Amino acid sequence: MKKALTLSLLTVFLFLAKALALVNYEAPPIELKGVLLLQDAYNPKAYYYLPKTPRIALTPDGLPAFVMVKFVDPKGDTSGGLLHMLVTLTLPPDELEDLRKEFAKIRSGAEIVGPLPLLQAKEGSFKVISGTLSDKGFTRSIISSGRAPLTPGSQAAIAAVLDQHGATLLWNSLKSPTSDVSVSIRAYYEALLPSIKAHVYADISTVYEHFSKVKNIQEDYTRDQIRRITDELVRTGVIKVEVLERLPGDAGNRAIQSLVDLLSQKLTDLIFDQRTGFTAVPAKEKAVEAGQIKGRQKKGWLARLFTSTGNQKYYTDNQFVLKERKDISRGVFSINLTRRTVIKVPYDTAGNLSGFYAVYHEDARLFKVVNLADPAFQKREVFFRIDGDFVQAFESLINFASVTLKKTYPNHEEATGELIFTREDLRQGKFSKSWRYARLGQKDAGWLKYAYKTSWDLKGHHQFESTWQETDAPIITLAPPLKRFDLTVDADRLAFEDFGVRAAVIMVRYKLFGQKVIKRLAVLKASDGESLSEFILFLDPKATLEYQVSWFYSDGQRIKKDWQTLEEGYLFLSPPE
Repeated sequence: MKKALTLSLLTVFLFLAKALALVNYEAPPIELKGVLLLQDAYNPKAYYYLPKTPRIALTPDGLPAFVMVKFVDPKGDTSGGLLHMLVTLTLPPDELEDLRKEFAKIRSGAEIVGPLPLLQAKEGSFKVISGTLSDKGFTRSIISSGRAPLTPGSQAAIAAVLDQHGATLLWNSLKSPTSDVSVSIRAYYEALLPSIKAHVYADISTVYEHFSKVKNIQEDYTRDQIRRITDELVRTGVIKVEVLERLPGDAGNRAIQSLVDLLSQKLTDLIFDQRTGFTAVPAKEKAVEAGQIKGRQKKGWLARLFTSTGNQKYYTDNQFVLKERKDISRGVFSINLTRRTVIKVPYDTAGNLSGFYAVYHEDARLFKVVNLADPAFQKREVFFRIDGDFVQAFESLINFASVTLKKTYPNHEEATGELIFTREDLRQGKFSKSWRYARLGQKDAGWLKYAYKTSWDLKGHHQFESTWQETDAPIITLAPPLKRFDLTVDADRLAFEDFGVRAAVIMVRYKLFGQKVIKRLAVLKASDGESLSEFILFLDPKATLEYQVSWFYSDGQRIKKDWQTLEEGYLFLSPPE
């Protein structure tokens, strides 16, 4: 039963290790076909692949998930544009198969198990680097998913709305060998590294030797006794403590160092304690003393009474007693302590859209030019997208958002439509959706006008619906009736230790949908590795954010501060004296 339990625990440990996808830091990476191959920390035959640059993702039918739309006004001039694409770090199946074949040629018996999952500490690890897209004079707005595509199969979205100058510049830059759009990803992966090795060894031997020799000779009523007693105690002890520390300052290493010190001290006490330790002296053998030799011939009391010291019958009395005893006690003590630490290895990469236009510029599904003055253009496509500031609200606050549309005609029935944005849509990078309506022979510019209204379904059975709005804009940005508040909390962890603070609890209160909300924002501990904590809160548009800090000390004392209004997005905490 015990063996089965041990095997079960080992299986669970190996499963967790595989799920964590730890890399062997001491094994050098292999670069093959522009891809890095990293060895698994527990299985030397398993490798993970890590592309050196991000790439545009592919749709299920193998088409790049990219679209660039340029709008042309009735005069033939560019009036604006739209850019949307999905970025990934996952290799396509055909490239991955070719990589595995090439890898099998250079490393027999090993295999590529999949992509290496990457991690990121906070938002902002995924950035778009572009002079055109970042210039507010050229770009009406740009949004992205905010988080890099680090998990296998994940994708990150980029969407931008350009004015007439930005659309022209971006379109022309895509024709150049190096475009004006690059994607930067900053992340890290975890690797396993032995941080401390300790070996405690002791060799103890205790030798007890006792030798006794007695010679007794009696002649002419005289006695010569010779005693020789030898007691010798030899104690030899060898203690070796070897510690190899690779990552100083780590809390886990300090814990193992304390354990090594404890073992060394206890072992030293055990060796040199002469009462109960390894070097305890055995019970000594008694030497031969007077009266211990039995059967000697002596003059009786009656003979001494009548004859005094007269002439007696001679007795030879030669006796020899030899004792020898040897006790040898030996002990060997050995223990090995090894700790393996997981470290964060940074991964910084960037990719450019260079050469993409040269390959796909003739594909109208990727590069579109929409001429609103073309008589053959009988339909118009308008786009609606979610404001990037509220993408995260779909995870914690918004159930879904819907857009109701209608287009009225002078001589025809009105056309209607509806667009719905769900939480799953935004997870897949679908920030924008479009609606098409027909021109139906309307010749004046009034055919560009349409009406829409938005509806927001929020958690807690809250719903908000706007009024009908008429517009002729080709792109509409949607935002809920909320205010986003980005908060960064910084705390002096060294001051925590100086003042004996165990933790600080931050409470916040604000109004949401007209109701007061009070919740615990964070618990800051003195042992936290990161000093900065970032939070995103959603409030009513005119609401104020208040915070309260409670300090908990090691001696059980608690100090609760008053509520304070937070005006800025940065809060620094220091323990009260």
